[in-house]
Amino acid sequence: MGTFIGHAAPGSFFIIFAIWWMIQYAYIQIALDNGRLRPRNKLLRILQRFPCEGIAVTFFAFVGFIGEQMYPVPKWAVIGSDGQFQHPNEWQHCTMYTYFGLYGFTSILSQSCLPAAKNFVQLIGTLAFAIEGLLFYFHTHGREPLDVHIHTLLVVAIMGCMLSALAETFKPNEARFKIMRFTFTLLQGTWFWQVAIILYAPPSGDPWEQDNHKNMMFVTVSFAWHLLIDMTIMFAIYGIVNMIVRATGNAAVKYSHMHGAGAGNHDDGMEVKMGLLSKETSNHIGDDDDDDSELG
Repeated sequence: MGTFIGHAAPGSFFIIFAIWWMIQYAYIQIALDNGRLRPRNKLLRILQRFPCEGIAVTFFAFVGFIGEQMYPVPKWAVIGSDGQFQHPNEWQHCTMYTYFGLYGFTSILSQSCLPAAKNFVQLIGTLAFAIEGLLFYFHTHGREPLDVHIHTLLVVAIMGCMLSALAETFKPNEARFKIMRFTFTLLQGTWFWQVAIILYAPPSGDPWEQDNHKNMMFVTVSFAWHLLIDMTIMFAIYGIVNMIVRATGNAAVKYSHMHGAGAGNHDDGMEVKMGLLSKETSNHIGDDDDDDSELG
């Protein structure tokens, strides 16, 4: 990971999944009445049961693991001929990919041959974030001050992911914890890109001064602005999905204007129209089918 692509690749991974999680969450809330309804489209119903997310996470983790070990030269040795530990950075990164791969594999099992694994998906996702934070906390030992500082801020974003995911384990239906996880995951992704630019592709072409206190202050301010921008992006995604779903007439519940102040007259009450599904009860699913127990 000690290259531009080594930071940009995992950053892109986290950005993609944060955006995907928010789109999925918004669609479930608006079109499926918080998971109580099934998609009207047959293809969407099939995709809802297919472990797309687990397969994608496992694939990216596998590619990341192999990339760390094979690029630019193979680095499979753990102990060298001198008896010393070899390639510590690469093995730290591979450990991180392994835990996320474990999360993806558990997610696949929970949606295929082992439904009982669903009880552990959220917990293993939390563990993956915790291991990532642990590894990066000790990743910069002996490095330059600026390098240490920007990676410490990365650990802050990772811990935000871990704590919000842990909170979801105990409160899976709490929307605030979900949105916190989406936002901190996006923050982790965009900050990975910021680290890559600072260390390996500064816009001026000149390396940053590693011991300059002003640079330390600037990157801290940048981190705060990353969080603000990422929160804005999350809310914008929700708003866009909301507009698209309602514009296409697929919103699960539509409320007409409430006429008058009296609640006793049914004509003046609130009219509820089901826009997504027919009135057949076969299209309803219970609250227990909600996907809230998983990271996504």
